[in-house]
Amino acid sequence: MNPVYTITSHRDDRVFIHAMPGHFVSANNHINYYIGTSDIKHNHEVSVDASMLLSEYYNTYGIEINTVLCLYETQALGAYLAHELSRPSMMSPNPTREIYVVGSEYDASGNLIFRDNLIRMIKDQNVLVLISCITSGRTVERAMESVQYYGGKVAGISSVFSAVENIGGIPVNTIFNMSDLPAYEFYHAKDCPLCKRGDPVDAISNGYGYSMLG
Repeated sequence: MNPVYTITSHRDDRVFIHAMPGHFVSANNHINYYIGTSDIKHNHEVSVDASMLLSEYYNTYGIEINTVLCLYETQALGAYLAHELSRPSMMSPNPTREIYVVGSEYDASGNLIFRDNLIRMIKDQNVLVLISCITSGRTVERAMESVQYYGGKVAGISSVFSAVENIGGIPVNTIFNMSDLPAYEFYHAKDCPLCKRGDPVDAISNGYGYSMLG
């Protein structure tokens, strides 16, 4: 079993992720660390604290959010984030907006779709795209394109961990970044040095978790 390291946020030591070194294959990349965000997504206390960290950015800069689009099981975190964004603060003492929380659904080709009953929560709304981990940003780019197809505007991107600082000109508001795990690297499959030196793949991973091989 590969070792697992715990990394805590420098802003709140009650918020943490796990990092497991190895050779992992995702939909878009090969990566040398699996980032575990299960506690932030599924542990009530950790999720609440994480949502407070993520909300600070939007409250500080006065960015209006109408809908939180939750990718890969981030609905609980998204609901707490929406709650934080709708609370009175020094920057927004009398918030009057309601904030929708929408889950993700994909068609057979992997395109993000919204059913007719949810389109009103995307069309003409300022949408925040929420995801647990961002590596190359391709998953978020596809989500942003889908929001635009349905007439929405992407006003923010938030993540638990991100290896990139912005996507499509929008800064990524993240709790953990490369400074928290400087050894983190990702590669295109054809350029993967782990494959070239014959390191076996440890697991297949995606936004839901990982499945060990062998």
